[in-house]
Amino acid sequence: FKRNKKIKAVVSTQSTGAVVKGDILPQLVYSLAEQNRFYKKAAAFVLRAVAKHSPPLAKAVVDSGALEALAICLEEFDPGVKEAAAWALGYIARHNGELAQSVVDSGAVPLLVLCIQEPELSLKRIAASALSDISKHSPELAQTVVDSGAIAHLANLT
Repeated sequence: FKRNKKIKAVVSTQSTGAVVKGDILPQLVYSLAEQNRFYKKAAAFVLRAVAKHSPPLAKAVVDSGALEALAICLEEFDPGVKEAAAWALGYIARHNGELAQSVVDSGAVPLLVLCIQEPELSLKRIAASALSDISKHSPELAQTVVDSGAIAHLANLT
């Protein structure tokens, strides 16, 4: 119960600013590298909650080194960890082309394409949404998603 209250507290804009100013982001990135899947899922959830509010907050998540750790989480066995990571990456990418390019540069696109091929429908949807958030900003970013082979797998979702 206490844990849920803490996580819900992070959802507000004021709380997310406090997370950034309080140097909590590096601790969350560290948690993504832990062996415990529950820590990974919770850390990705908080990073997503921070990143969703504004481009500066999403940039703070990027600057904390979270992108590479989130991309690595896309290779986890647990689909819940993959979902949380894909969701966070999508929220970062959705703000602008620069942030979307940072997600691409982290190596996440091929891993998101692999997530589309997983059996869990919710993971497929979240990964497809993240790819959409990346590709919407420019023809070049869209071409990156096309070049990754995503279209053939997205077409199979219908």
